[in-house]
Amino acid sequence: MKIATRDILYNEISRFNPVTLRIKPGEVFQIETELNTGDWLQNENDQWSPEKATWRNPTSGCIYIEEATAKDVLAIKIKNIELSNIGYTALIPRCTPFPDWIRKKDWGGVISKTVKIENDHVYWSKNLKIPIQPMIGFVGTAPDIGSYPNSDNGKYGGNLDIQEVTIGNTIFLPVYVDGALLHVGDVHAIMGDGEICCAGGIETRSILTIQVDLIPKPQEMIWPRIETPESIISIGCARPAEDAFRIAVQELINWMVGSFGFTDTEAFLLLGQVMQARCTQFVDPLYTYIAKIEKKYLKPEK
Repeated sequence: MKIATRDILYNEISRFNPVTLRIKPGEVFQIETELNTGDWLQNENDQWSPEKATWRNPTSGCIYIEEATAKDVLAIKIKNIELSNIGYTALIPRCTPFPDWIRKKDWGGVISKTVKIENDHVYWSKNLKIPIQPMIGFVGTAPDIGSYPNSDNGKYGGNLDIQEVTIGNTIFLPVYVDGALLHVGDVHAIMGDGEICCAGGIETRSILTIQVDLIPKPQEMIWPRIETPESIISIGCARPAEDAFRIAVQELINWMVGSFGFTDTEAFLLLGQVMQARCTQFVDPLYTYIAKIEKKYLKPEK
């Protein structure tokens, strides 16, 4: 099986990054991801500090998908996420949604916590262990104009930080340049909504097993999408959060109309009853909102 190793990492997503792996549509392959701040974490006694950070959300690859063009969408099926046995999280006051409140607390600088990851649990303390919920924080295709640091997110994907980008689900990404140039990284063992600490989630290394297929790009699709066995999920990134929410809802309505036979008004009314939505992160340059509907409700009126 082919593998994109962590030997070559990128700090930005760009069409100018040299290709590190070539994959055929439908081929199953693996990706080694590095810790979001570099290779400093080697044992449970290591604690993060700003001085140790050598990378900012490094991505493995620039992975070229054969035959992919701007007329296509990547359908990325996540088959497995194998986590490292250690990870960390950090409270970085200047990056959180609560800088003024934290400043009044006088907690000082960065507060970090290193944890063991074993037996499908994060060992938070002697008294508490948390079941893992592995997720991929960064997944994106190279934009056709410009280059973006790996802290950013947008229509190309990027640093989305969505818990549903996980095992058994499929994320759909628009293609902008030949080969798509897929970049992946920033894996978490678990992450709460909002990502309020700034550094995770439990940040960790991983080995991913994925399969990438090509599908024709739907005319109405602008932003990435996610499909689970139970739901379809739309994505919006913006500031303020209300704008990210609006994008996600509008994208979900467009999806229901374009692929499932709803009218605009019918979809809008139905979502008013059964839509689920939340902001998955408040710390990146653009906030991420998702909107979802369970597939059992995708039955337009006849």
